[in-house]
Amino acid sequence: MVTRLDRLLVRGAGRFPGAVVAVTFCFLYLPVAVVGYLSLSPGAQPTIPLDGFSLRWYGEVFADRRFLRSMLTSLGLGVFAAVFGTTLGLAAAYTLVRSRLRASVRGAIGAVIALPLFVPTVVVAFGIGITANRLGIGFGLLPVALGHLFWVLPFSTFLIAARYGELDPAVSEAARDLGADRVAVFRTVTLPLLLPALVASALFCFALSFNEFLITFFLSGSGTTTVPLEIFGKVRVGATSFLNAASVIVLVIGALAAGTASAIRKPT
Repeated sequence: MVTRLDRLLVRGAGRFPGAVVAVTFCFLYLPVAVVGYLSLSPGAQPTIPLDGFSLRWYGEVFADRRFLRSMLTSLGLGVFAAVFGTTLGLAAAYTLVRSRLRASVRGAIGAVIALPLFVPTVVVAFGIGITANRLGIGFGLLPVALGHLFWVLPFSTFLIAARYGELDPAVSEAARDLGADRVAVFRTVTLPLLLPALVASALFCFALSFNEFLITFFLSGSGTTTVPLEIFGKVRVGATSFLNAASVIVLVIGALAAGTASAIRKPT
């Protein structure tokens, strides 16, 4: 049922599409542009307008050993989430799309997998922390890695499942009729067709893990520091040019991963 408010919104957007796009674009990207602008400040405390432009703070970021260690930790966690998230997502996608389970069972499995998307991240992090404590794992790199894996799994599963659903089962059946076993069919037919979705899934998982803060904050303890945690720790000192440059680097890495994933994930 179309309400009066819906009609007003449609008419307003239809009359001023350029203004709507401009406002949306500014809302999303103006803060990012400001951070990038301030990262070019020659001084430690940036002001608007800048007195000049300098890449000094990017050099300071890459010369900071503590920041580099946190960068390596974030990269390692991102690779872990990409590899294992995509692998488990592929298995889960097969279960949801191609398994012989009843539709109600597949629906229940899908709902369980999707649960982290609807539960507040703080609740997910708290639950993983309690479970890790009960199992004697404690806090540190392993609980953080498992927490990131738990977080990225729904995204990986449903991205791959969407591609799985587009595949024509007749192609696999034709390969079986020609004498190929299930393993050969999967390796030579299904896997190449799923490859764009698998690569996109890996990149999305990497980007999600690399930028994850709350789960890492709850589970890292004192010995594990990622880039978001390192930036958060320095924020309390003040919005310095160092932080702006570090934030731009993190944004670029995440944007490249997510953008590449979006470009790759195209139906063939």
